[in-house]
Amino acid sequence: MKVSWIAVSGFVSLLAGCERSPYDGFKAVNEQVHFKLRALGDGERLPTDSDSVLVRLRMARHGEAPGSLFSTEQWYGAIDELLPKGVAQAVRLHEGDSVSMVATAERIPWSAIGAEQGALLDSGRVDLEFSLFALRSREDSRHQAEVARMARTAADEDSTLARFFRSDRDPWQRYMGIYFRPDPKNPKGEAIVSGQTVTIAYVARFLDSGRTFDDTHASHQPLTFRLGDPDQVIKGLEIAVHLLPNGGKGRFVFPSALAFGQAGSSSRIVPPWTPVLYEVEVVDASKVTAPVLLMDSSDARR
Repeated sequence: MKVSWIAVSGFVSLLAGCERSPYDGFKAVNEQVHFKLRALGDGERLPTDSDSVLVRLRMARHGEAPGSLFSTEQWYGAIDELLPKGVAQAVRLHEGDSVSMVATAERIPWSAIGAEQGALLDSGRVDLEFSLFALRSREDSRHQAEVARMARTAADEDSTLARFFRSDRDPWQRYMGIYFRPDPKNPKGEAIVSGQTVTIAYVARFLDSGRTFDDTHASHQPLTFRLGDPDQVIKGLEIAVHLLPNGGKGRFVFPSALAFGQAGSSSRIVPPWTPVLYEVEVVDASKVTAPVLLMDSSDARR
C-alpha cells in the first residue's frame, strides 16, 4: 500500500494532541470519545464540507460483535456530521483511512448516520469502526444523482406506489387507472363533462419524497382549458376533473402512464416512470350549451 508521508505525519501529529486512554491502543479525544487508527489509506485528499463520502460504519455495544448494533456502507453528505462529537476537530481523515472509536451513546450522531439509539442509555459505550472509502465533489454528486434519477424503471415505480399506499392507511378509490380521494366537503352538483371550459388550481408533488414540482397557487396562474380537447393537460388531470363538480376538490395519484410517461417531462423535472400526487381544485367550469341548428325556409315549411 502506498502511503503519503504527509498523510501519516499529519495524522500522527493530530493524535499526539490527544490524551492517553484506558482502552488499549486508543487515544482519548475527550472523556466520552476514544480513538485508534486501524489503517492508513493511500489517498492524500482531505474531504471538504461540500464533498460526499463513501463510508463503511459498523457499530456495537462496547465489547460485542462489530456491526451487531448497526452496519452500513453508503454515501453520505458530509463526514463531520457522521463522527462522534469532538472527533472532527481532533482528527482529520484522508481517503482510505480506517479508524476505531469508543464513545458514549450521547456522542453518536444517530439521526445523521441513519441509525436508532434504541434502549441504549446515553452513558452506554458504543464501539464504532469507521472506514472512509471514497470522496465525491458536489458537482460529481449532482451528476451521479441526476444519472440515477433519469434511469428510473417500471420496478422503481411499482416500489414507489407500494410504499406510498402502505404508509397511507386511508382508503383510495380507483377510476380509469388513477387513484382518488374527493374532499368530503365538496359541493353537490353534477360532475364536469367534456366540452366544458374549466379553470383549475393544483399542487403537484412527487409521490416518494412529497416535494412540490408545480404549484399554480404559488405562481398565481391557474390553468384554463376545454375538457376533452387533445394535448391540453396530462391524461390523469383530465380524468380527475371528470370526477369533480364545479368548486370541488380532491387528491389524486397518477401512475406515470397517465402523467409524464416512460420518458418523463420534457423539462426533465419529472423523471421517467414517476407516479405523482396532485391536489386539484375546480375554480370555475362553464356550462355546456346545446348547439343551435339553423333551418332553411324549405325545412320550415315541412
